[in-house]
Amino acid sequence: MRDVAEIIQQMMPTLERLEPGRQLYRRRQKTYLLVLFIPLLALIAISFAIEARMIGFIIAGVWFVIGILLYQFRAASHGQMYITHYKRTVIPALLETIDPNLQYDPNSGIPSSTFVGTELFNSSPDRYSTEDLIQGNHGKTYLQLAEIDAEERRTRTDSKGRSETYYVTIFDGLLLIADFHKHFHGRTFVFPDKAEKTFGNVGRFFQKMGGRPDTGLLRLEDPEFENAFAVYSTDEVEARYILSTAMLRRILDMRSRFGDEVRLGFKESCLFLSVPHSSPYLEPTTSLPATDTGQVQNMLFELRYFLDTVEELDLNTRIWTKE
Repeated sequence: MRDVAEIIQQMMPTLERLEPGRQLYRRRQKTYLLVLFIPLLALIAISFAIEARMIGFIIAGVWFVIGILLYQFRAASHGQMYITHYKRTVIPALLETIDPNLQYDPNSGIPSSTFVGTELFNSSPDRYSTEDLIQGNHGKTYLQLAEIDAEERRTRTDSKGRSETYYVTIFDGLLLIADFHKHFHGRTFVFPDKAEKTFGNVGRFFQKMGGRPDTGLLRLEDPEFENAFAVYSTDEVEARYILSTAMLRRILDMRSRFGDEVRLGFKESCLFLSVPHSSPYLEPTTSLPATDTGQVQNMLFELRYFLDTVEELDLNTRIWTKE
């Protein structure tokens, strides 16, 4: 791995070419915010001063809609153009310094059918978006990594019998799909253990209800792991083979890095890993110059942070062969 300072120095001409696009967006942003709010505030003030107050408020509301549309088409669109251009230019260059075999597409992702098929979550999304796909062979391991926002639509009724539709988040973060180089006969899942942590031994009853079809709750001998996770599998022998003592320790180490809500699945020759990540992933900040070295360093750190999972879980060590 090359030195970060050397990487940034080599990229500086590219970053300098991106900066005029960011400056154009910032100028238009300020201009159209003034165009929106100065007349809007004036209309509201006039509305309070005249008798036909309601008409004044209606005119102010119409102007607010027009102003928002102007801002979107004349300013915000330039911001999105800058972000897209930055990502298409900078991230592939950073990714190449990590592994030239990996490809990046900011507009692609992991299909919703694949997300549902991981079985990491109980609900199927009604609203789904995905972007920032990284895929290719990282060492000996083929992987796909993408940002996902999945939401479920729900309906509630108030005391007057009026129904309201709203959305709740199923998952907002990164999904990694990696070749495990073993044909699994069964399906094994590792989920955060909330039931036993909350209810103690009584929580084991609720744990058994948290699995997937045809799976059973599996008790392991590692107390620290048992306190952190609940394991469900359709094949106990295979699950214990996958979740060796070394693998349990690696998953615990990964949990300390990514947080308590990581989920893993082992099925169809693949490892599925979900990591909540609510802050924007691989997104440049328009308030910072394109040439800001700290921003580039953070992006390189983010890329390494998640791709290091392949090494962290020792997926490049081929101790099994597929049947």
